[in-house]
Amino acid sequence: MNFLSPTSLFLFGLALPIVALYILRLRRRREPVSTLMFWEELFKERQTTSLFQRLKHLLSLLLQLLFLMLLVFSIARPQFAFITKSARQLVLIIDQSASMNAIEEDTDGRTRLEVAKERALRSVDGLRFMDEMTVISSHTQPVIHIPFTNHQKSLREAIHAIQPTDISTNLEPAYDLAHAIAQTKPNPEIVIFSDFQSISEGLLAKLKSKTEQVGDTEEPDPGIKRHLIQIGKASDNVGITQFRVRKSLVNAFDYQTLLRVVNASEAEKKFNVELYFNENLFDVRPYTLAPGESKSEIFSNFAFEGGKLKAVLDIQDPLISDNIAYATLPKRDLIPVLLVTAENPFLQKALAVDEQIQLTVLTPTEYETDVLPNGANSQVTKAYQVVIFDRYSPPSLGDGNYMFIYPPAVDASETATSELRWHIGAALETPIITDWERTHPILQHVHLENVQIGTAYQVTPPSTAQVLARSFESPVLFIDVKPNRKIVFAAINILESDLPLRIAFPVIIANTIQWFQQRSEILEYHLHTGEVLKQRIDSIDAISELGLKTETDSPESASKLVKITGPEDKTWELPIEGDALLFEQTLRAGFYELKVSEAADPTSAEEQPSPEASDATEANSGTIWAVNLADAAESHIGADPAVEDLTEASVAQSGAALLRYPPWVYLVFLAVGLSVVEWFLYQRRRID
Repeated sequence: MNFLSPTSLFLFGLALPIVALYILRLRRRREPVSTLMFWEELFKERQTTSLFQRLKHLLSLLLQLLFLMLLVFSIARPQFAFITKSARQLVLIIDQSASMNAIEEDTDGRTRLEVAKERALRSVDGLRFMDEMTVISSHTQPVIHIPFTNHQKSLREAIHAIQPTDISTNLEPAYDLAHAIAQTKPNPEIVIFSDFQSISEGLLAKLKSKTEQVGDTEEPDPGIKRHLIQIGKASDNVGITQFRVRKSLVNAFDYQTLLRVVNASEAEKKFNVELYFNENLFDVRPYTLAPGESKSEIFSNFAFEGGKLKAVLDIQDPLISDNIAYATLPKRDLIPVLLVTAENPFLQKALAVDEQIQLTVLTPTEYETDVLPNGANSQVTKAYQVVIFDRYSPPSLGDGNYMFIYPPAVDASETATSELRWHIGAALETPIITDWERTHPILQHVHLENVQIGTAYQVTPPSTAQVLARSFESPVLFIDVKPNRKIVFAAINILESDLPLRIAFPVIIANTIQWFQQRSEILEYHLHTGEVLKQRIDSIDAISELGLKTETDSPESASKLVKITGPEDKTWELPIEGDALLFEQTLRAGFYELKVSEAADPTSAEEQPSPEASDATEANSGTIWAVNLADAAESHIGADPAVEDLTEASVAQSGAALLRYPPWVYLVFLAVGLSVVEWFLYQRRRID
């Protein structure tokens, strides 16, 4: 036995004045009396009871000394070796994955997670004074909510702080973390609260094994006790396991949405699938699924320009979070394209057939009259995302995306600028396309065998160019990419070839437009719960171009913030680092809307951004991401049969109930009880 406060033992010195008070004899006073008859009788009684009188004083002294001893020992706080050795270190793992949101019939409307937290609180109540506990929550990644402590209030607050999520289940990382922590303790115990609806083979092997694999060798498990507390029972459930949007293969402005539903039940289920666009119901379809059956269906003909799409299963089952799925329909903006040509009906038809293109046709004279006087870098030029020059070379060229089709040779002395850095040579004799880059995005799904070409010429591209097609050794199609400019050059006169009569021609034109846009498909704003949301903030460059201060202009400029509004109107405000945003709080399924704003700068309160800059900021705002559970394994909310023999009904509590408190507490109660006994004996005149 040892003491946490051994210096308190010096308080035993208080026994000396207590003993001295009992030994001290008071001097009697002399008083004259009229008779000694009564004193003689009293003296005879005292002689017969003198031993008892001495015992009464001795018993009172012993009670006082014992009371002092108990108080001093309680202040010194004794510790016993057998108590210290029996102390436990509990590691609680609470599953907070999506399946733990299921509501059982016999739990009064509570979710499995709420039941698990209640049982975890019971474990806290069962802690003894020498026990310690740490709390870990887990879905796919573990989180330590509180380190080892025996402070029950802090442990309860940590358990109450665990919130439900819609993320898939993977308990193995949490178990590995708990095992690593437990190995550092003398009497560790790992307690897992979960429905165990999904358990990996690796974790199952670790739970059943008595040894732990370390590298290439096996080491004995250092006496770690494991308790698996199963929450919930097997239940019937129906869930959406996939809900994705893609570009229609038929209509450039239409979408195709794939919906997959699974019946994870042992009985046939009949229900309706309801589709909502911006919270307005527009389609209802009946479903009948046999036990274990899944059904996939494609929805199309969406005449929308962008918005929120939601699929809802009209059915009552334990798990609600997989009955709703979300998708975003991106806004399909038209691509403004300028065609500068004297006359080329084939090229105009190829561009007009693409419904994504907003085509403007100008003659070279109109281009030089209406566009060039405003400057090559003017807003008029930037209004067109792609400019195509057909058999024409402009006198000047600014930043942007340009396609040249058989332009005439231009003398460098006649060109105001030196942007046109290729050399046009002599005509090619009987040109044919002998080789082309089939994997390049511009020439994907294109076959150029036996294309008859009447007129083409030799061209020497810049050193930075990439040749895409050749006629023997002569390039006939190349691209030149610069930081602010992209050029596609074709050395073929398409009016004197059969290329416009082939399917390859409109495909090449469409691929070129898409290559200029740097995407071949729609931007899909879709994530699974728990994934990191990554978003480029393109409005930063636009704000800088319109004259608003940025970090590169002044170190005191206002920082940029992104406000994210998620499910249940929960909001976050995050600063933008560089031009990208990383957001990892996608714990619940639903829509996440991003809006860019400028943080207020108190040092420049008088400076306000221009209306044009505000419009540019808003243009990048309102991006909506759809976050879904969409996990077939999570929709099967029954327990994995492989862990049935490992689960237990409750956490085993070791040790006597009296050891729940430190020894000094019991000593104080004993001292209080002893004082009550002394009071009783005094009142009964058993002691003086």
